[in-house]
Amino acid sequence: MAKLKKSRIRKEICDVCSGNGFVKITDPENSTKVSIHQCWECDSEGEYYVYKSKMVGDNNTADIDNSNDKLLH
Repeated sequence: MAKLKKSRIRKEICDVCSGNGFVKITDPENSTKVSIHQCWECDSEGEYYVYKSKMVGDNNTADIDNSNDKLLH
C-alpha cells in the first residue's frame, strides 16, 4: 500500500523561492532596501508535494488533472 502511495505523490521544487525556502523582496520606493521573508507558497521547505490523479496506462498516456495539486502540510 505504501508503494502505491509513493507512485501517486511526487515532490516539486517551489517556483516562488526556487527551492531555497526564502524570498528576497525589494522595497519599490527604496531599491537599496531588501527584506528577506520565508516563502509563503511552500512554508519555507523549498518543495511541496503534488498529487498525481491517475497513473500512466498501457498505451503510455497519462490523464493528469492539475486542479488537484495540493500542499500536504
